[in-house]
Amino acid sequence: MTGILERMIRHLYVHVPFCAKVCPYCAFHVHLGGGAAQREFVKALRMEWQRAREEFPLALKTIYFGGGTPSILSAELFTELAEELVAEGTSSSDSPPQEFTLEVNPATVTPKKAAAWRAAGVNRISLGAQSFDAEMLRLLGRQHAPEDIAGTCALLREQGFTNINIDLMFALPGQSEAKWEATLQAALSCEPNHISAYALTYEEDTPFFEKLQRGEWRQDEAREIAMFTHTREVLGAAGLIDYEISNFARPGFESRHNLAYWRGADYLGLGPSACSTIDAMRWRNVPNTKAYVERIARNESVREEREVLDEATRAKERIMFGLRMREGVALEEFGKDVTRLKELEADGLAFEEAGRVRLTSRGQLVADGVAGMFV
Repeated sequence: MTGILERMIRHLYVHVPFCAKVCPYCAFHVHLGGGAAQREFVKALRMEWQRAREEFPLALKTIYFGGGTPSILSAELFTELAEELVAEGTSSSDSPPQEFTLEVNPATVTPKKAAAWRAAGVNRISLGAQSFDAEMLRLLGRQHAPEDIAGTCALLREQGFTNINIDLMFALPGQSEAKWEATLQAALSCEPNHISAYALTYEEDTPFFEKLQRGEWRQDEAREIAMFTHTREVLGAAGLIDYEISNFARPGFESRHNLAYWRGADYLGLGPSACSTIDAMRWRNVPNTKAYVERIARNESVREEREVLDEATRAKERIMFGLRMREGVALEEFGKDVTRLKELEADGLAFEEAGRVRLTSRGQLVADGVAGMFV
């Protein structure tokens, strides 16, 4: 019994690849798709889920619907899928998942959908606001207006949601520090429990990356650092704790699903392009919705890019993600990498306290470079 419990899968990610419009900065597997395509996808995903249930012991504590735009699904389709996952993802002795997150585009929310989400067990909403500035929203290709965000938050609260995250992006082309300050204040006025604030990254094979390559846009490291530093000051003063470099939460509202990732827990991914890490295996599902649906129908595997992970690799990943968190990394995780740790301490980038290693404020500015030392 102990061995089975150690392998129990407690975290589930579901990738919904559909969007009403593909944003020019996005490199995820997303595409347009109407009602017929969505029904076909949900049918295939339910079949993948049934196979996974036969293969792995499940006692889900967190479920996360990402994308894409999961909120684009009709209330009926979402209910059909979500209720099955919740009912079959926990044993009779388990309570429902502690956290069920749904990524939501403000342009897709209706009272009917919100009521269906709540009834199906969703208890955390991650709202893809990105900006409260109309010009920046047009640049990002978003379909909602700044005023839609506050209206959506109000609607969600009317439907009983008490855990709302707002996603924001900074260091956008043409975004001044004043505009970013205004977005931060507008977001805080919505009284979210959590804010995720990420600097824009130029991903290959996106229109934004092409503009950067052509020299139409350029990155400004000094501006990005200034915005990053200001973000931490403003959100910290508002009572949101930086439990991870880009994630801020009121006490008790940290994302349990993301924390599981960052702490190195096993997780199962369903849907095209979804990744899974279970025991010593990692794989990614085929990043093509048509191929995904067809393989499922033929009873073929959708898993690709399989990788065998040794404990040293998983330990390095726990260090990489752990250093981004306020809780840091247990000293024993470093093992033979203690020399690199000493170098970080000597350079003023990290420090040890009570048996845990954390980044300094200066270290947080170069967190990606520090993490790269342990790859």
